[in-house]
Amino acid sequence: MVFTDFIVKYDPAQDSMVELTKRILYSLFIRRIKANFPVVCFIGGDSGHGKSLGIVKLQEVLLEIQGLKIRDYMKDMNVYTPIEYPEKLSALLNDKRLKKCNIIAMHEAREIIKAKMWQSFLATAVADINAEVRSVKRLIIFICSQFIRDITTDMRYTLTYYITCRRPMGGNRRVRAQISIMWKDDRDLEKPKLRKRRISGYIVYPNGRRRRYNPRYLEIPMPDRDLVKQFEHEDREAKKAILERKIDKLIKEMRLELEEGDTKIDAMVSWYSLNMDRLQLIGKLSRGKWRVNPQIKDIHNLTKAEVNKFQAKLNDALIAKGIMAEIKDDGVVDDGNGD
Repeated sequence: MVFTDFIVKYDPAQDSMVELTKRILYSLFIRRIKANFPVVCFIGGDSGHGKSLGIVKLQEVLLEIQGLKIRDYMKDMNVYTPIEYPEKLSALLNDKRLKKCNIIAMHEAREIIKAKMWQSFLATAVADINAEVRSVKRLIIFICSQFIRDITTDMRYTLTYYITCRRPMGGNRRVRAQISIMWKDDRDLEKPKLRKRRISGYIVYPNGRRRRYNPRYLEIPMPDRDLVKQFEHEDREAKKAILERKIDKLIKEMRLELEEGDTKIDAMVSWYSLNMDRLQLIGKLSRGKWRVNPQIKDIHNLTKAEVNKFQAKLNDALIAKGIMAEIKDDGVVDDGNGD
């Protein structure tokens, strides 16, 4: 089956590849929302490959071909942290100043919130948008994350495009955006599947000839340096307070965990070193030391380091109490099998 996702005019004598890319993006995004269809895009890719800045450039191009300037809307349409989302969405839908702005992007925040919370936020955010914008205005929605599994299966079925961003090594700083169409394969009604395919369309030349065009990727130039600085500043400022609180909390938890860990280990040593019956529950004497069973790690929810610390402290306690010498003299628990 042959699909047609775009039909664009192109004159090689006058038009650059950048101009061709803009026309394809116009067909894929702007024509769709003008036809009253939403556009939900997942943008993935490894860290450092230009996902967020790729979104910024896409925003710049999509606004530019609608006669708008990105600098007027940068802060309004980019959600850097989940707590910003409700306010920014409401403003996009209701603020007269933002009447023409039809893009919202949720930038990756997995580093500041737990994975499950991130997934829950994305699912709720897209559900809210899909429910609310039908009666107000259609939006182009960008969801940025490293992995498609960051979004739920139900949410994947709402995706229009799946975009991966890669930035080649060397002097070429253009981001290569591979755009795929998401579609539902329901040939097996018992087990419908979500699939993707490369975008495909036609280029129309000045003489009227048409040529099938299946781009592997669209090259997107990096945004201007001042735009990058503005984006990075706003991203950093939005996350700064949360990161500071998380770091403070982590430091407190680390201190508390270290103190509680030692207290827990000391309590275990005191309890198990009281008598032989308790000792035999957790290990045996081997090569002059009391060796604990591997199962103690799971029984007491210990890390490997904590197990080693417990074993060392237990042996010190047994020696201090004279129990180790008694065990060696009697030999009643030394089976001589080693480790």
